[in-house]
Amino acid sequence: MFTRSGDKGETNVPKGRIGKDSPLVNFLGDIDEANSFIGLALAKVPWEDMRRDLEKVQLDLFSLGEDWSTFSEKITMDKVKWIEERTVVYRKETGPVKLFIVPGGSEEASTLHVARAVVRRLERNAVKYSRELEVRNKTTIVYLNRLSSLLFIMAVAANARKGVSERYYDIGKYF
Repeated sequence: MFTRSGDKGETNVPKGRIGKDSPLVNFLGDIDEANSFIGLALAKVPWEDMRRDLEKVQLDLFSLGEDWSTFSEKITMDKVKWIEERTVVYRKETGPVKLFIVPGGSEEASTLHVARAVVRRLERNAVKYSRELEVRNKTTIVYLNRLSSLLFIMAVAANARKGVSERYYDIGKYF
């Protein structure tokens, strides 16, 4: 589908017409990229609990974009609390992580690690763009911080469920 309305480097957002190089459009693109990688992870994980969690997160990311585009406040501390609770559930399954984990292992875990890394970039850019844009809902940055933690522990849990050992990095040593 094409409308030709963006051919001159502008696009429509709820706040009006803006340049495709604006901080808001860049941020919305970062959300889309993160959501796409979460969708890839969703296509790879067979476990219903992780699938439900990833599906919920995808919808939350749309709400996050809406918060930045319209000054709504759909990302609430209740959503942050839900992520924290889900992280605790997976952490109980995996036990504590004591060293740096080298991303990888099973295909399922690897896709979750990529999604985590993209969400971390999204979080960094949220901090950057929040200095350039009027953002009312600062909870979105807290949400992204917790989301990357959830994706990390989901990756560790995915390797555990597949019987794949983690590779660790300790400063000055590799094992």
